[in-house]
Amino acid sequence: MKKIFSYTLFFIVMVVIGSCKKAVNETPLSDGTLNQFFKSKYDVYAAVAGMYGAFQTTMVGESQFNNRITWWGDSRSDNIQNSTPNSNSNEVHFNNLTPNNSYADWSPLYTVIGRANLNIAKFPDVNNSALAAERITDAELKSYMSQCYAMRALCYFYILRIWGDAPIRLAPFLDLNDNPFAPRDPKTKVKAQIIADLKTAYDLTVKGATPSVWYLGEAAIAATMADVYMWKSHDNQIVPEYANAITWIKNVFAAKSPTGKTYTGTPTANSSGLSPDLVPTAEWKTIFTNPAANIETIFNIHWDVSSNGCPCMMAVSSTVNNTPMKTADELVGKTPSNPSAWLRAGLDIRAKQTIDSAKSDNFDRIIKWYGPAGYINAKTTYLTRAQSDAVVGTDKPVYFPIYRLADIFLLYAEALNKTGDAANAIKYLNFVHQRATLPAYTSAQLTTQAQIEDAILQERQWELFDEGKRWFDLCRTDHVIPIMDPILKKRQLAAGAAQIGWGTDVRRYLWPLNRNVLNANPNLVQNPPYSD
Repeated sequence: MKKIFSYTLFFIVMVVIGSCKKAVNETPLSDGTLNQFFKSKYDVYAAVAGMYGAFQTTMVGESQFNNRITWWGDSRSDNIQNSTPNSNSNEVHFNNLTPNNSYADWSPLYTVIGRANLNIAKFPDVNNSALAAERITDAELKSYMSQCYAMRALCYFYILRIWGDAPIRLAPFLDLNDNPFAPRDPKTKVKAQIIADLKTAYDLTVKGATPSVWYLGEAAIAATMADVYMWKSHDNQIVPEYANAITWIKNVFAAKSPTGKTYTGTPTANSSGLSPDLVPTAEWKTIFTNPAANIETIFNIHWDVSSNGCPCMMAVSSTVNNTPMKTADELVGKTPSNPSAWLRAGLDIRAKQTIDSAKSDNFDRIIKWYGPAGYINAKTTYLTRAQSDAVVGTDKPVYFPIYRLADIFLLYAEALNKTGDAANAIKYLNFVHQRATLPAYTSAQLTTQAQIEDAILQERQWELFDEGKRWFDLCRTDHVIPIMDPILKKRQLAAGAAQIGWGTDVRRYLWPLNRNVLNANPNLVQNPPYSD
């Protein structure tokens, strides 16, 4: 995604792609600008940039505090809570979602899917019109087709986890006779389509190549597939397939990182108990500040301040602005006398490289994404963005990870635990745990499958904090109610409301469909138990 936004031609075509709303006087794409496009490899480059650009905008946001990756993946979890209440954050804070919530709209993801569909349909024919010097090579074509299939799958995977059943659209809208009013396909069919797309993408990609961290390469495709196989729906229509997840995690291990190093996934630790596949403790911060040169990164979004403006993200940015949500009190601990809180405990090196404990304000700013290290001493001095920059207040780019190796190690531990391999599950858990300077878990401490799973989920919360993973982890493992019920009761008590907690209706794992989505397609049905 880096710098390829200099290709501006795609805006001419892509502005009309991805929408299911069609005006009466709209000119079919086949009769208009599209016929002047997809005539050379440069058009392919521009179209790929348009697809990645739409995904970046969807996940990080086209406006301040609109980072959907956080709203969807963290906001409903125990990672964050509201700070300057508005309708969206209040609904999330009290688990009282309505169809009016802005983030209940899946349209941005379908925009990305629409661009992927158009690319898949048009790329194979580019050379039929291209001049000899402007033809795309077969290797390039396969690579870009692979990325388009993978991107379509990744977007449908978000839709599957957030809303469940969804219309599957595999072709672009090229004619006014195309029907935009498709009903929702069952989630089992959506999952099957995701797997089929990822298999196609994996078959097309070159194995053993050194990827760019900004694109969906071999390891990113395999990581997404493993994540899909780990997914479980609240109604058990989709069940985890741990053996398949393990197979695809091993495919991740066989791939190369953006540095050219093979991940390997070796279970052999060094003398300190650390995996050579993971960067050393002192370099943990570089996963976020310099992912292109990091051996354990897989796929990142690059938010470039020079092109995209301030990375002012809700609950993630180090901005001093009052974001609508902030780090949860349960993680921070509002007083140093709360030793159970992650930040105040002072043992885990990640906590004080993630949350700005030096601030006296009430917003507990996130410094995870900002350099330099932001971490000097385990108990005393921590640099905020403003303190560390040559010019106070200068915005810095954000390299937001979608998949990285510690995430995959912990998914692997979870799958191994579920398939009865407790010893290796604890080993992979410890690779991440000990890297954070925490003492290794032993089999005497974790004696049951449930205890191992709880330790893995706790580790994922700390290691992947605010990376858009926590809510999906709680849903996937049915930990939503036991984790969130006491937190919701505390919030309700503080607000003077009845302490009903999270409730028992697991259908609320899913989000409602935004009212505008329902109004645009009369064949859609709202997710129960949400009211229209």
